[in-house]
Amino acid sequence: MATLPPRKNPTATKISKQQLTPLQTLLQLGFPKHRAEKALAATGHRGVQLASDWLLAHVRDPTLDFITHRQYVLYACPTGALAEHLLTFWAESKELGWNGAHNFIPHITLVSFFQASDELTSELVSSLENIIDLDELCDRIDLETYVSPNFMGLFVKDADTKWLTKISTNYVDKLTSLGITAKPQVKSLHLTLAYQFPSNLFQPLRLMVEKLGPTTPDNWELRLYSRDPRLQNSHVHKVIHAYTSKEHDDLELRVGDYVYIPEGACDASTDGWVEGTSWLTGTSGHLPLNHTKRTAESDSWTLHTTIQINNKKSEIVEEEAMPKTRKQQPSLLSMEDSVDTPDGVEINKESIEKASSSPVVSARQIFICRHGERVDFTFGAWIPYCFEENGCYVRRDLNMPKEIPLRNIRDFQNDSPLTTVGEVQAGLVGEAMKSSNIKIDVAFTSPSLRCVQTLAHILKGLDLDIPMKIEPGLIEWLAWYPNGIPVWMTSEELINAGFNVDKNYSQIIQAKDLPLKENAAQYYERSYELIKQIIESTVGNILIVAHAASLAACTKQLTGGQIPPAAEVTKLVQRVPYLACLAAREGLNGWQLHPPPFPPITHTSNSRFDWKVLM
Repeated sequence: MATLPPRKNPTATKISKQQLTPLQTLLQLGFPKHRAEKALAATGHRGVQLASDWLLAHVRDPTLDFITHRQYVLYACPTGALAEHLLTFWAESKELGWNGAHNFIPHITLVSFFQASDELTSELVSSLENIIDLDELCDRIDLETYVSPNFMGLFVKDADTKWLTKISTNYVDKLTSLGITAKPQVKSLHLTLAYQFPSNLFQPLRLMVEKLGPTTPDNWELRLYSRDPRLQNSHVHKVIHAYTSKEHDDLELRVGDYVYIPEGACDASTDGWVEGTSWLTGTSGHLPLNHTKRTAESDSWTLHTTIQINNKKSEIVEEEAMPKTRKQQPSLLSMEDSVDTPDGVEINKESIEKASSSPVVSARQIFICRHGERVDFTFGAWIPYCFEENGCYVRRDLNMPKEIPLRNIRDFQNDSPLTTVGEVQAGLVGEAMKSSNIKIDVAFTSPSLRCVQTLAHILKGLDLDIPMKIEPGLIEWLAWYPNGIPVWMTSEELINAGFNVDKNYSQIIQAKDLPLKENAAQYYERSYELIKQIIESTVGNILIVAHAASLAACTKQLTGGQIPPAAEVTKLVQRVPYLACLAAREGLNGWQLHPPPFPPITHTSNSRFDWKVLM
């Protein structure tokens, strides 16, 4: 019997098994189990890409193989107007001098720090979600001010203390069943405003606290955080100036990174140099202190989940109490507008008919779409599977693209192309736009290859031949790129690959000007300033293809909304599918969101067929 020849490119297991967990995928990629679990815990179980990036960044971390337990803490945090007032208070009180409250975000501690192994992280999250009874949500949490010469804070009133204590004790019971030792906070629940401050700051801080007041109606949520155990008893400094190592024991600094510096080290330094540990890489070394700035310890923590714990009735009451003159008037509908409304919202038929009979005014519109299905999220480690030793691309599945642009193969790692399904999705949206008589005058795209390809297929479905404007400022939240900004294809490379790119477009934000790290608020501000400049510099209707977070980031403030906390940004992204589309229209009351005048696109996953199962 003839022997089988060896296979040059064995089928990747990832493609044969579509329902792998992130841990299984990382193991399949060759990472040791303890490292994979540590990476998933450190990145909040937000996917394989972030975990693998973390592992690559920590390749020189001397503690990477240590069996250490992360430290977890459960907070209740305000999320609305009170949170904004508190952050303003924090900023103003820092100008007086650093005190202990500045180490953390505004919070009420429900469960003090406890340790848990990396393999239990997912169970910690699910246990917390299972203890919340939606029928027992409160309207608000009432606070009262307390001021003394060494402590200032907002204490929870007794009625709400019982309710919050029930949450903390129930969660600790769940932790105990997992073999974890934890201690609930059951007495004197409070939100600290200031402590560990010198006596000469008592009066100015007292005046600021009295001005703050605790009566602002607000919403609250539970937040489960974790931190690197090395952070204990350390101060956290944010890198504000880059530094390249000049000695073998120096620590290289990248702007936006955080550095753990032992408590007292700054005061003990005689030459302006201290020893610290990088949050980004886990490595340690000496660094110039003037290249950093002290920041809250909680800035470097990992957020694992957020859960709303009140029912927002206070917001509803506040809205109903507003004078009618302050309420926003509804925009007039044209004959081409969709009159679809969310479930439970009554439609006033008479007003629609009246509006329809009014002269139709062509209001300016913006359409923002997420890109289509991407290869790496669908097939996992596709690069070694699809490229021969000579660098030639081989299509191993019909859902892989027929061809891909010529470029450095390594650059596909963080800049994935679309799948075949992704191309079809984009084409269908373009055809739907054409059927809905949508007029597009100018088109922008994120520089990510998947976005460029998506816009090209949408325009093809629209039968439009307008050049695409590549705008680096449309890249998604940079917190999801811990290893730095990806290497994108240049306009010349895209043109050579057959894309209709506007060679004369002057980018609003250059790639080199993007920050190496930014928080959620900075990302939303970047997106808001960008969309305003796009509107001011163009005429007519605008089509933008970017990322899942872009739909909200580009429109939230434009339509009068507030920047959400980072946890809500992450949760919102998970609810924005491929080729989701958002429409905004300019009216007498400014820009407002509207449902797109065409239906969404929905489909199920299709697992890979192995014909050998029929043998």
